[in-house]
Amino acid sequence: MNCRLCSSKKTRVIYPGPIRSGGVGSAFIDGFTVIGCEDCGFAFLDPIPENLDRFYETHEYREKFDYEFSPASIHKKYDHEQNERIQRIGIQNLRGKTVLDLGASAGVFLDAIKAVADQTIAVEPGEIFREYLIDKGHRYYPYPEDAISANELADIVTSFDVIEHVPDPGEFVRQAFKLLKPGGTFVLSMPNFDDLLLRVQKAAFDPFFFQIAHLNYFGKKVISMLFEGSGFPLPKIGFLHKYGIENLIRWCKYGSPGAVPEAAGLFDEAFNRHYRIEIERSGMASHLFIVAKKDY
Repeated sequence: MNCRLCSSKKTRVIYPGPIRSGGVGSAFIDGFTVIGCEDCGFAFLDPIPENLDRFYETHEYREKFDYEFSPASIHKKYDHEQNERIQRIGIQNLRGKTVLDLGASAGVFLDAIKAVADQTIAVEPGEIFREYLIDKGHRYYPYPEDAISANELADIVTSFDVIEHVPDPGEFVRQAFKLLKPGGTFVLSMPNFDDLLLRVQKAAFDPFFFQIAHLNYFGKKVISMLFEGSGFPLPKIGFLHKYGIENLIRWCKYGSPGAVPEAAGLFDEAFNRHYRIEIERSGMASHLFIVAKKDY
């Protein structure tokens, strides 16, 4: 099988299954393998699940992975993640700008910045969020190609935890380039295939990490190939760790996600802040955080 990113024939099965079928606590399923490319380092799910458009356009994806999927429930679950994203981008860089979010969900990021941005554009295939996004004042398109056809151009294009879901991640980056004004910025974040837990608790973490909704897996090594031919110069590659040390303790002790009652209160936010900084510095964070500039 050829690599879906670089087309190399030097691929092999790196994980034979099972994989996670939905959110935390969901069943594990067989019938899928994860293929790794020995040339570029990209990894991908095989086969691609059927009926992907329906999966994301209807409530099916959100029902499987978030269980509750009203805008209010999505905000409650993900609002806290916007703090770090906004801090990294900078309010001063968002103020007065046109911002387009690829995979906007229920507008968790765009809602948070709408007061400072000049215009906000939501690209989101989930029909369940369409009315909400429009009512909130975001210009709405189901897919990137729809926004491109409408000649939309943004100062900043963002995409958080989306590129791992798309069948053609290279084309996704090329679409982001087309949606940017000259001099604009693309901010991209996704799970990191060099996550610490894949090293220290691999047997337990593999079936949880690999999941039916994630078609693509990226480590630092593959980013240059991901951006090749996109129009962007080489991006700045950074890391973002979303979890405190209790998550590491839980996986190492119990081999599953959740709380660690015996560690309750032992680690305060100051400790966890330093812990996350060091995990990010090591490159073993839960997520990549990539910034690319479109030349003038």
